[in-house]
Amino acid sequence: MAWRFAASNGSGLAANDPERNGDAKVPESEPPTPHSVMKMGSRERSSSMEDPDGTLASVAQCIEQLRQSSSSLQEKEFSLRQLLELIDTRENAFSAVGSHSQAVPVLVSLLRSGSLGVKIQAATVLGSLCKENELRVKVLLGGCIPPLLGLLKSTSAEGQVAAAKTIYAVSQGGARDHVGSKIFSTEGVVPVLWEQVANGLKAGNVVDSLLTGTLKNLSTSTEGFWTATIQAGGVDILVKLLKTGQSGTQANVCFLLACMMMEDASICSKVLAAEAMKQLLKLLGPGNEASVRAEAAGALKSLSAQCKEARREIANSSGIPSLINATIAPSKEFMQGEYAQALQENAMCALANISGGLSYVISSLGQSLESCTSPAQIADTLGALASALMIYDSKAESTRASDPLAIEQTLLKQFKPHLPFLVQERTIEALASLYGNAVLSIKLASSDAKRLLVGLITMATNEVQDELVKSLLTLCNNEGSLWRALQGREGIQLLISLLGLSSEQQQECAVALLCVLSNENDESKWAITAAGGIPPLVQILETGSAKAKEDSATILRNLCNHSEDIRACVESADAVPALLWLLKNGSPNGKEIAAKTLNHLIHKSDTATISQLTALLTSDLPESKVYVLDALRSMLSRVPLNDILREGSAANDAMETMIKILSSTKEETQAKSASALAGIFETRKDLRESSVAVKTLWSAMKLLNVESENILVESSRCLAAIFLSIKENRDVAAVARDALPPLVLLANSSALEVSELATCALANLILDIEISEKAVPEEIILPATRVLREGTVSGKTHAAAAIARLLHSRQIDYTLTDCVNRAGTILALVSFLESAIGGSVATSEALDALAILSRSEGASGHIKPAWAVLAEFPKSISPIVLSIADATPLLQDKAIEILSRLCRDQPVVLGETVACASGCILSIARRVISSTNPKVKIGGAALLICAATVNHQRVVEDLNQSRLCAHLIQSLIAMLSVEQPSSLGNQGDDDKESISIYRHTKEEGRNSESKKGTSIISGVNLAIWLLSVLACHDEKSKTVIMEAGAIEVLTDRISDCFSQYTQMDFKEDSSIWVCALLLAILFQDRDIIRAHATMKCIPALANLLRSEESANRYFAAQAMASLVCNGSRGTLLSVANSGAAGGLISLLGCAEADICDLLELSEEFELVRYPEQVALERLFRVDDIRVGATSRKAIPALVDLLKPIPDRPGAPFLALGILTQLAKDCPPNKIVMVESGALEALTKYLSLGPQDATEEAATDLLGILFSSAEIRRHEAAFGSVSQLVAVLRLGGRGARYSAAKALESLFSADHIRNAETARQAVQPLVEILNTGLEREQHAAIAALVRLLSENPSRALAVADVEMNAVDVLCRILSSNCSMELKGDAAELCGVLFGNTRIRSTMAAARCVEPLVSLLVAEFSSAQHSVVRALDKLVDDEQLAELVAAHGAVIPLVGLLYGRNYMLHEAISRALVKLGKDRPACKMEMVKAGVIESILDILHEAPDFLCAAFAELLRILTNNASIAKGPSAAKVVEPLFLLLTRLEFGPDGQHSALQVLVNILEHPQCRADYTLTSHQAIEPLIPLLDSPASAVQQLAAELLSHLLLEEQLQKDTVTQQVIGPLIRVLGSGIHILQQRAVKALVSLALTWPNEIAKEGGVNEISKVILQADPSLPHALWESAASVLASILQFSSEFYLEVPVAVLVRLLRSGSEGTVVGALNALLVLESDDATSAEAMAESGAIEALLELLRSHQCEETAARLLEVLLNNVKIRETKATKSAILPLSQYLLDPQTQAQQARLLATLALGDLFQNEGLARSTDAVSACRALVNVLEEQPTEEMKVVAICALQNLVMYSRSNRRAVAEAGGVQVVLDLIGSSDPDTSIQAAMFIKLLFSNHTIQEYASSETVRAITGPDSSYMGCMCKEHSPIYIGVIL
Repeated sequence: MAWRFAASNGSGLAANDPERNGDAKVPESEPPTPHSVMKMGSRERSSSMEDPDGTLASVAQCIEQLRQSSSSLQEKEFSLRQLLELIDTRENAFSAVGSHSQAVPVLVSLLRSGSLGVKIQAATVLGSLCKENELRVKVLLGGCIPPLLGLLKSTSAEGQVAAAKTIYAVSQGGARDHVGSKIFSTEGVVPVLWEQVANGLKAGNVVDSLLTGTLKNLSTSTEGFWTATIQAGGVDILVKLLKTGQSGTQANVCFLLACMMMEDASICSKVLAAEAMKQLLKLLGPGNEASVRAEAAGALKSLSAQCKEARREIANSSGIPSLINATIAPSKEFMQGEYAQALQENAMCALANISGGLSYVISSLGQSLESCTSPAQIADTLGALASALMIYDSKAESTRASDPLAIEQTLLKQFKPHLPFLVQERTIEALASLYGNAVLSIKLASSDAKRLLVGLITMATNEVQDELVKSLLTLCNNEGSLWRALQGREGIQLLISLLGLSSEQQQECAVALLCVLSNENDESKWAITAAGGIPPLVQILETGSAKAKEDSATILRNLCNHSEDIRACVESADAVPALLWLLKNGSPNGKEIAAKTLNHLIHKSDTATISQLTALLTSDLPESKVYVLDALRSMLSRVPLNDILREGSAANDAMETMIKILSSTKEETQAKSASALAGIFETRKDLRESSVAVKTLWSAMKLLNVESENILVESSRCLAAIFLSIKENRDVAAVARDALPPLVLLANSSALEVSELATCALANLILDIEISEKAVPEEIILPATRVLREGTVSGKTHAAAAIARLLHSRQIDYTLTDCVNRAGTILALVSFLESAIGGSVATSEALDALAILSRSEGASGHIKPAWAVLAEFPKSISPIVLSIADATPLLQDKAIEILSRLCRDQPVVLGETVACASGCILSIARRVISSTNPKVKIGGAALLICAATVNHQRVVEDLNQSRLCAHLIQSLIAMLSVEQPSSLGNQGDDDKESISIYRHTKEEGRNSESKKGTSIISGVNLAIWLLSVLACHDEKSKTVIMEAGAIEVLTDRISDCFSQYTQMDFKEDSSIWVCALLLAILFQDRDIIRAHATMKCIPALANLLRSEESANRYFAAQAMASLVCNGSRGTLLSVANSGAAGGLISLLGCAEADICDLLELSEEFELVRYPEQVALERLFRVDDIRVGATSRKAIPALVDLLKPIPDRPGAPFLALGILTQLAKDCPPNKIVMVESGALEALTKYLSLGPQDATEEAATDLLGILFSSAEIRRHEAAFGSVSQLVAVLRLGGRGARYSAAKALESLFSADHIRNAETARQAVQPLVEILNTGLEREQHAAIAALVRLLSENPSRALAVADVEMNAVDVLCRILSSNCSMELKGDAAELCGVLFGNTRIRSTMAAARCVEPLVSLLVAEFSSAQHSVVRALDKLVDDEQLAELVAAHGAVIPLVGLLYGRNYMLHEAISRALVKLGKDRPACKMEMVKAGVIESILDILHEAPDFLCAAFAELLRILTNNASIAKGPSAAKVVEPLFLLLTRLEFGPDGQHSALQVLVNILEHPQCRADYTLTSHQAIEPLIPLLDSPASAVQQLAAELLSHLLLEEQLQKDTVTQQVIGPLIRVLGSGIHILQQRAVKALVSLALTWPNEIAKEGGVNEISKVILQADPSLPHALWESAASVLASILQFSSEFYLEVPVAVLVRLLRSGSEGTVVGALNALLVLESDDATSAEAMAESGAIEALLELLRSHQCEETAARLLEVLLNNVKIRETKATKSAILPLSQYLLDPQTQAQQARLLATLALGDLFQNEGLARSTDAVSACRALVNVLEEQPTEEMKVVAICALQNLVMYSRSNRRAVAEAGGVQVVLDLIGSSDPDTSIQAAMFIKLLFSNHTIQEYASSETVRAITGPDSSYMGCMCKEHSPIYIGVIL
């Protein structure tokens, strides 16, 4: 972020000359140009010259005038103006003033104490002096700051301007002005300046530009600047100036703001708060000056770098487009200079800050190119992209790396046909930025070529430009190299054409491209030549720019190096002079190129050139002669010897000159001259043997005493070259003797390079025998050894040569051996051999030296021989090994001799080296085959063994490819045939002389392994070992070994050894195991096993199995194992018959510590580790052996191994494995084992707590044995349970698993499962379930299921165990274990959840979710177990809710498919429990398609599943919504069909009938079916006679619903159900009766007669007469309905119905029933008057009164009631009394409208009151009122008469009744009736009046008006009475 502020002098962008006006821009201080320096120099010189124009005098006079105190103010002002004029107009006046010692003090004094005008003039002059830095410092040190600040603070505007200008000028020292920094800080300039800026801001001062410019200058150098700025409120001041200041001020303000924000990030928030950011964005616009725009961009860059919020604000304020426009402004507005570059860089950096990095900006701009719609937009975007690429650097790369390839492709896409010029120009500009960027271009292929092409494109004409663009596109698209992109020769011609009249830049690009082409492509070289490119290239060498000249020289060098013909062309083009000029005047790089080009160009002696080069050596130019000497060396190497020796020739002069400048005073020239001479003498033997060599030697030897290391190095090099021919040039030898001491001294120099070259010279020097004998060995060996270690390859070569040449002439003695050991020369020589491979002479000398040193012995005890050093550093022997391949047989034998000593101590390193050395293996093999020396043969075999140990594949491949393998094998077997067995192990007695291999390191061997027979392989055993190695890793070798007679030889050796061992005085050979090892490897081949010799070998191996040596027995077992594993059945039988099994069993279980070495050997030779196990296992695989005598003999021995044996700890485990193998699928072997005590042994062995694996094997075997029922009944089996339980508790994982499996088998036996010991297994099994592995959990679950499933009480034990089993099962169900285990866990859950106690635990609730999740699994067994577990869970209502809440319904329904009927039954049971009282679950089931799934299965399902399905459907259809739904409609016909199954049980019938009832009880459902009677009725007929009452009930109920349908009612089939229904009706069971009656109700309308004939009347009557209060009213109501229908059908049945039944029918809610009953009762009463009493007794009166009260059948009921009450006997009953009040109420009831009924009711009252007792009853009063009320309603005449008669009966016997009548208004009513036109009415009324007033009870009601009404003349009453009746009535009334 601080790119912009890294300048050393605060070189921000300032304004122009401040002299123009106060608002002008402040200029920058710049470093002096060469021109200004020249001017300064001229001024200085002029000071010492004469003063022709009097300037110096005038200046001096003015200063003197100013110094005089007597001068007036006017004079001083005049002098100051004159001095200023001189400075401005005369060139030398400036230096004159500056050089005057009193000028600055005088001016500062006037500035302090002068008048205002003088101060202004003095300040102006001081400011002018500050243009030169030295004078500025003088002014600063003169104390000008305080008075300038005082003048600045004055009120004079002119004074302020002058002070501001001078302060600005004096502050331009920059960051390096440390003196000024201190002064400004000390004088407090910064606060004063800020104060003045603030004051000027208020007053509109014109000096703001100068003051802010000064602050800008001071900001980079003054101490405490920012602290003072912040304290002075600089931020607020700057923000205000930013808005109000002019252009120069704004630029400075932006700069200061940028710096402040970088210094203190907190400033950013203030800037944002003051909305300065928007002002900065405005200043970016094109309307502002370039400096302002650049600094505004810098401020935005700082702001965005320091503040995240600012980045957002800039983006939100459309700042990004403004910044993009600013980046492309220099291109669009043709801006130039530093401001343009700064604007571009600052704006782009700000964009990068906002976007998160420059890479984001680049990628964003690249992407936006695709969305640009106009060429102008594309051009602007490309311009911005070019700017971004221009400033992209490593810092941007580290933030986020850009992909230059993607950028390149994006830019190349812009090249389109008819591309606008501006777009093309900007694209090229962007590409130029990309290829010119050092960070990005390195990632692009051919970036230099592309950069040059783009450069040419920018400068080429249109036509050429198009061609170059095509070339660029081709190159960028990876369609070929630069040669192909330029179209080969055409491109060359184009480039060459640009070499002529083009500009210098274009010429440089063209030459550079040609240079690239000539470096990359050979075709281009001929193309350049053919196109005439050589002349213009030579021309460029003469006239081109420096870069063009260098490239041109490089091209010419490439041309010369390519072809002799081209070289001749270049030479003929006069390129040499131009190259010489370049060699003389060019840059260092140009000189080097020129020298190299000359070397390639000049191939013959060229006198002129040599003369010119010689002249250059002696001339002033070039200063460095290095490249001139290079050119001369190249030429003099080709000059004939005669020319060099001829005095006066150019070559001789050149040689003399080169020798002469050896004594030059210039070190570089001396060294290079010596180097050049060395190069000449190295290549020219003739010159070394001439006098020139002697002359050069003298001069070179003089240089051996100088101090310069460079000269010493090159002089030694020169001497070494001359000494190459010291034997031939005796003059040189004579002179060289004196060189020995200084060279020895230099060889011991601390400078390695000096030492190396001196050693090189010494190596060549001691080629002379005399000099070699005089040399002190230590003086040569020590430095040579150092060079061998540290020097270069060339130095090491000469150092090795020096040592070798020295050893050839000397006897190796104590001194030399000690020197070699101290110096480490041996290792250094070996190291040299490694670097000198391929140099046959040097290798030979070094090997010879090593061979000589290796034969040496230590002179004393503390002096080690040479070969001991090699043993200590075995990795350094590689060069010796490598030398075997190319050396002569003699040297090979020597190398083998040396290396064989290392086989004992370092076999691995030696083997690695031999195996890696090319050709080494074959060379050694040839020596083994060809040599007659036993040591070489055995040593070679040892080396081959070492090589095969580390890389057997390489050894085998090399031997086979060279066809040496067979010969080598034959040679090795021949060695065996020669050696006697008794001598096999005797060769290794003398460690120094024997050749052996330690199979272990020295340390291991020293511990204990050295005493073992397998630790050391020595002597002829190495041959057997090598044969074993070859046989192990090469199958073909086995056959070759066999054919060479190896098996016979080995068999004989084993037999001989064993026969000798049987002798008492012969010790057994401990190395015979090697023979058995080879046999074991050979017997891996089946063809070898089939050989006759193999069969003879088996007895010998069987005998060897009885050896006392463990190695012999072990490898005999290996051979047996190979035979058994690879042999035929006959071979295995032969091995078995040989008795080998017993010997093999004796090897079982040996401790690994005892046979660890043998195990290592078996792994090394790819044999099995435990051959006895493999052999026995393979033998017992054969059935004949496994079931034969061999097994029976082996089993007791194996059982015996179950007893612990200390030295064979692994025997029990292995015996268990073999016993297990023998027991599997072989019952006889199991019996043999049990008889041998296997059960007891296993139980006891388990009690000892064996290791886990053994324990597991033992329990495995027990499990296999207990799989037999016979063994489970064995008395020892019961005792195993406790031990197996103990294993469950304490055993290992595998053992616990096996124990669980064994217990599972044992629990199959009832006596074991029911025993108390079995209960003890529960807890450990649960613990295994909790902590075991998956297979253990399987076994534990299986055992628990076997133990608990048939014994529910065991589940209680599980609930009580410490580790809750259900919790464990829940965890298993919730884990990621296999589905099989989850299924087993679910099965155990099902067993456990059968226990209510367990089911009620929280753990059971937690199991719900995982169980439900398992329902969707594809493992059917698990699903069945899960469903059964859920079925047990949902027995608990809370758990059922939980199961439903976890969404079990849908998965359960989803499992209803296929033929897994047991699963379907379990699902049905679970769904039934879930559906009970859970409508939501039922709906969910239906939606999930449960009904459809059931129907798919139902037609094939067995009866038990059909019953379960029916029950589920019953639960579902109990919901009315489901029963009415479309899904339920589908089950009707299948269920009716299901009811016809004879084997379908009552439970299923009940459920199916209930489903049908649930559906068909809804009328809309019945309407949807067209069931025939055969479908619906016939299946139900037999069910009505079912022994199950529930079935009968539902069948009857279903019939009742079906018979509601008219078509079924009338069907003849329906008639068949009447009899069964009547029988059901007679069952006496209420619910059955109810259902039967309900069915009969529907039949009664159609078949009443049939019902009656079937005895229906009698049975229905019984139902109606039932007195049970629990009998539902609906039952007898229905029965009454049926009976009513029968009665309505025919009156003949009236008499069959009991009176009591008819009376009860009166209480029916059905009007028809009531009407039928009333009619029947009326008929009965009419037929038999006595029946009325029975009716009354049956409660007919009460029933009739109830009918009247409810206004039901009023007329008929009133008629029957009147008939009954008219019966005297009935009136005498107590029941009649209760009828008075109801009848009265009936009459008074306003709802009583039926007149006939009212009449009959009135009549009934009259009948009642014929009884005196009833008339006197208390209820009679109410009757009085009712009757009066009847009369008041103006009834019919009949009604009036009946009512009056009834009243007469009432008042006749009771006075209270009279009063009641009177009170009810009866008197007046009756009086009114007396005058009735109906005589009966009037008579009865008169009679009533008579009775009413027959006593004085109501006399008060007889008023005079009443009498007058009766007796008056107008009275109609009286008239009537007089006419019709006797006058007596009137008298009575009166």
